[in-house]
Amino acid sequence: MLGINKLSPGRMGNRLFHYHFLRQISAKTGIGYFNIKFPEEKYFENLNRIKRPFHLFRKQMKINSQAIKKFKPEQLLNLIIEKNNLNYDIIFKPPILGEAFFDYLFCSPNNIIKIKKEYQKKFEFETINKIIIGLHFRGTDFANWNSQASLKFSYYKEAIEYCNNYFQEKKLIFIIFTDDLNFKTYLETIKYLRDTKLEFYVSNNLNSPICDFYQISQCDVLISSPSTFAIFAACLGKQKKIIHSEEWLNYAISQNDKFWVDFKETNNPYYSLWKSI
Repeated sequence: MLGINKLSPGRMGNRLFHYHFLRQISAKTGIGYFNIKFPEEKYFENLNRIKRPFHLFRKQMKINSQAIKKFKPEQLLNLIIEKNNLNYDIIFKPPILGEAFFDYLFCSPNNIIKIKKEYQKKFEFETINKIIIGLHFRGTDFANWNSQASLKFSYYKEAIEYCNNYFQEKKLIFIIFTDDLNFKTYLETIKYLRDTKLEFYVSNNLNSPICDFYQISQCDVLISSPSTFAIFAACLGKQKKIIHSEEWLNYAISQNDKFWVDFKETNNPYYSLWKSI
């Protein structure tokens, strides 16, 4: 069987990437799976704990992100099937994040990650005949993780201007999502939207991030951050036009970060680049 017996470090987005990989491999190979309890279990359908069947003498093969990078997808899938046939449990060690996303995207993430109806909070504004443009800001500890990932106001300003020019004949509404109400870039962007008299709405779901997660999934356009929370939410729901910072993309690609290398080169219906700014 396939399994997760340890949670990925970090927040919800990281854990969803890890779980999503498990489920994609299970769907592709037809091999059953088990997983430990997730903190987000109450928010999602089918994220509940699935116990590993008891096998006294069953051996284990552990696969981590470095192993995934060493194999071509068909090679890894064949190895997993071979080991399963030899009565191994195949354990996916965390963290498994974006490096496995594009190569192992066999079915829609919407088939795997489903938000329970009680957390599908509708927008608190009229959306009929409007293009909904989400802006995600990740503050808090992000700058300490990587200063390059803490995006500048100029990126958001230029992305807003690009959307205004692109959708000239449409009514736009901008909705702002953040985990940090004191994040400088977030505050500068709100001021800019007010000064230019653009229609915008600030999410009030800070204490209930799953509601932000759902609403990001329902946007038409996402001016995104490098946060796994925003990225995974944008993979769900509507097919979106995704905007990312060109400065961040160039940096991540220079570091040979496989997710961002693949993202720049891959076109798929779930998460693909519309515009870099």
